[in-house]
Amino acid sequence: MNRITADKLGEGDSFLVLSSASSLKENNIRLVKEIQRLGYQTIMITFNQPSPILKRTYIKNEIDLNTIIFIDAVSKYALGTLPEDIDRAVFISNPRNLTNLSVAISEMLKEFAGTDTCVILDSISTMLIYLSSEDISKFVHFMTSKLAILGMPVFFVAVENGLNPVLMSHLSTFTDEVIDFTSPATD
Repeated sequence: MNRITADKLGEGDSFLVLSSASSLKENNIRLVKEIQRLGYQTIMITFNQPSPILKRTYIKNEIDLNTIIFIDAVSKYALGTLPEDIDRAVFISNPRNLTNLSVAISEMLKEFAGTDTCVILDSISTMLIYLSSEDISKFVHFMTSKLAILGMPVFFVAVENGLNPVLMSHLSTFTDEVIDFTSPATD
């Protein structure tokens, strides 16, 4: 399936979104636009790009930032301090600290309870720089379980050829559906 539907989001499904490395940025934009088109807000957990850069990219691509809040796992770690642009963002001090990330996610989920909101984690492949495959598997299992109980959809973005077979197997098992964005958009 390459198209996200309101029915799937309404069911609180979890998705593994596969992208080629060269199209990861474009597919992030594609995913966010599709979610906005369906009337959902987004909690964007970013390991791949700092939130200030994502915001600029989204503005260039006519994405409404008022529907997105960021949990940024890289900016504070990269800069050693908070970036200047901290609007609509929560910053994790270290991308290895899954406890702080889990707390930030839980707080956001409380804030958005009862609304049409989904979670995007971009990207599993970048998490591998900081964390072991085993830790990522445990974290994704925790996330899919928690969000399924809450009925909130979640998207885990990954570079298709950037994951080892065991991690890929775990991610495919934990999620309800795999979306193949390795091919160009047909819209």
